[in-house]
Amino acid sequence: MTNPIDKMTEYAAGAIADHQRAVDEFEKRVEESRTSVTAKNRAVVATVDGRGDLTDLKFPTRAYRAMAPAELSALLVETVAAARDQARAEMNQLVQSVLPTGLAVNFLNEMVDVNDIIDGAMHAADEMSRRTGGGRHE
Repeated sequence: MTNPIDKMTEYAAGAIADHQRAVDEFEKRVEESRTSVTAKNRAVVATVDGRGDLTDLKFPTRAYRAMAPAELSALLVETVAAARDQARAEMNQLVQSVLPTGLAVNFLNEMVDVNDIIDGAMHAADEMSRRTGGGRHE
C-alpha cells in the first residue's frame, strides 16, 4: 500500500515533468519564432527571432535612398526596437502559459531561467519528502 506522502511526491514529480515538457516546447517555439515589423513609411522591415536578436533587415522600396543618414539611422533603430518589443511581448505571453498558475514573471524586464524555477520546485519536493519520511522514487 502506498502512503499519502509517496502519492503526493509522485504527483508532484509528474506535474514537474509536465512542466518540463512545456518548457521544452516553449524553447522550441522561441527558436522557431520570427517577428517582423515594417516601418511607418514602409522603407524598412526588421525581423527578429524569439530572443529579440535581429535576423533580417529589408528595404522593400527605394525610399531609404532619399533619406538623410541620421533619419535612416533613427528609422532603423526605431523599427528594430519595435520588432524586439513585439517579440518580447509575444514570448512573455507564451511563457506565462508554461509557468504554474499564480507565478507571474515579467520576462520583458527580467531575465529568468524557467529551468531554475523547475529545479527549485524539484528541490522543494525532495526536501518535503525527506522531512516527512518519504523517499523520492525515480
